[in-house]
Amino acid sequence: MARKEITTIKISKDTVKALNLLKIHPRQSYEEVILELLKKKKGEKKR
Repeated sequence: MARKEITTIKISKDTVKALNLLKIHPRQSYEEVILELLKKKKGEKKR
């Protein structure tokens, strides 16, 4: 399996707190949370 390229983004502490509230599990990655948000947003646009 090929490795994904990784980058760093800057987000405010308030955004980190908001993302933490959306986590299903404390060890869930921010990438997983963001991907889920993107998937939901994409689903809204299809309507």
